[in-house]
Amino acid sequence: MGVGNIEKHSRLFAVLKIFLRLWHDLVFYRKVQYVNREKLPLSDHLIFTPNHQNALMDALAIEFSLNNQFVFVARSDIFKNKYIARLLYFFKILPVYRIRDGYESLKKNEVVFRKTLDIIRNKNGFVILPEGNHAGFRRLRPLKKGFARIAFRAEESEAFSLDMKIVPVGINYSDYEPFRSDLLVIFGEPFPVSGFYDAYRENPAVAFNQIKEKLAEEIKPLIINIESAFYDVYDFLRKAYCQKAALQLHFSPNDLYDRFRAEKAIIARLEQFEANQPGAMEKLALQVNRYQDLLQKMKLDNIKPVSAKACFAKAMLLLFAFPLFAYGYLNNFFPWNISLFVSRQIKDPQFRSSFKFVVSLLSFPLFYLIQSIAVYGLYHLFWLALAYLVSLPLSAAIAWNYAKVFRKFVSEWRYLRKKSGKDSRLAEAEEIYHFFMAEMDKIFQIYNA
Repeated sequence: MGVGNIEKHSRLFAVLKIFLRLWHDLVFYRKVQYVNREKLPLSDHLIFTPNHQNALMDALAIEFSLNNQFVFVARSDIFKNKYIARLLYFFKILPVYRIRDGYESLKKNEVVFRKTLDIIRNKNGFVILPEGNHAGFRRLRPLKKGFARIAFRAEESEAFSLDMKIVPVGINYSDYEPFRSDLLVIFGEPFPVSGFYDAYRENPAVAFNQIKEKLAEEIKPLIINIESAFYDVYDFLRKAYCQKAALQLHFSPNDLYDRFRAEKAIIARLEQFEANQPGAMEKLALQVNRYQDLLQKMKLDNIKPVSAKACFAKAMLLLFAFPLFAYGYLNNFFPWNISLFVSRQIKDPQFRSSFKFVVSLLSFPLFYLIQSIAVYGLYHLFWLALAYLVSLPLSAAIAWNYAKVFRKFVSEWRYLRKKSGKDSRLAEAEEIYHFFMAEMDKIFQIYNA
């Protein structure tokens, strides 16, 4: 698969995509949920335009949402090595050239554009990330005009007969970096490019701005979009109050989309609160920041009350389950730590999960195969080697969850120690916690999103 036939269906890529999707949806992420994908008019000419927060993972979120073989664009500098370029073309990624790549290189965009016409005509589903680059902030950044230029030029080349549609997409992560976080992908209502034909014929620059504004308006409801100067406070409260908000709104706290809607409701109410009572918002922000500072100093995740009996029961569970943890940890030591080591070398935090995904995808199956062959070589029992192979992913899941429970136990144990020792910092943190939760109750009662 090369650039010349990148729009053609690839059987090899289709088979590989099945494995990649399994790793993405079932292993790397704890839970993945796609919303409204069944409503997409896949028989139309579509350009998908998701927000961009998490490097390669954003592209994968779109790729695995449907059975289409999407075609993406990426910055041209990663295509400099011819072998890497071939690999990228196989994965259906096209280069896009920028002025920083040299004025002469911009001429190559014409070749790329002609290829995008083949992709759009073939109805693969063309994906372009309109923010242009990624950033780890839960807000929509200014959109670039690349998607608009491609859409209008494609329509113009076909005498405005394609009836192309732009599909806004919101990609939402519970956390950007860790393994086993949650992923929610929401597809918005596709809107036609035809609504901007007249503006384009009169003044292309005006049409570009109009369609960018339209797309921004369509993406914002699909993502956690925090525009306030109190960004960190909003971000903390949307998580801290989510459970209570979901129950008040009759949403399921365990459903990713319901949690998303609850968090959007929290943000909308906070925006109204800030607009109407800026002084009160500043006071709330000071209290939230003080609370977070106290938790950090005490090394606590939160101050959720826990009984000594519950903590003791958890300790006993951890003690009895330790052999299972040890088996899982030791047998997954190399692929797990290789994935972590490589990701920690990456300076850009938004690239770390991408490297974790790729390295873990390669290292876990490789080490599982090597270790299983070694067991067969030692005992010459096929059934034993097969049983050992099956045990490896299961033991990895057990070890992962054991470590998660252990970290929670340590935090709860610290809480009990500080509670029994009458730590003044804990008393202050509890007072602040009750203050801002009561304040959020009032905000939810007064303001209607």
